[in-house]
Amino acid sequence: MWVKLLFIMLATGLGASLRYLMLMAWSSRNRYLTGVFAINLLGSLLLGFVTGLHLNHLLTLVLGTSLLGGFTTFSSMMTESGQYVGWRQKTIYLAGQFVGGLLAFVLGIALLSKLF
Repeated sequence: MWVKLLFIMLATGLGASLRYLMLMAWSSRNRYLTGVFAINLLGSLLLGFVTGLHLNHLLTLVLGTSLLGGFTTFSSMMTESGQYVGWRQKTIYLAGQFVGGLLAFVLGIALLSKLF
C-alpha cells in the first residue's frame, strides 16, 4: 500500500510540475487558447491514450488519475474563466474547455486504436 501511495504522490507532483513548466512557456497573447486551456486539451488527449491502452488498474491510476490529474486543472480553469468580463465570454471559454476536452479524449482513443 505504501509503495502504491508513493507512486501516486510522485506522479501527481510530476504532473503538476509539468503543468507549471508549460504555463511558464505558454504565450498568453491568445485570448481564448490560454495555457490552461491548452493543458486541459492535451491532458484529455493523453487520457484518451491511457484509456485506450487498457492498462492494469495501478498503471491507469498512476498515469491517468495521478500524472494527468496533476497536469490538468479544473480549479485553474474556473479561476481563469473569472477573468472574462461577460457571461457570454465565460460560457464560450468553459464550453470550449468541456467540449474540446471531450473531443480530445475521444480523439486520443481513436488515434491509439489506429496505431495498434
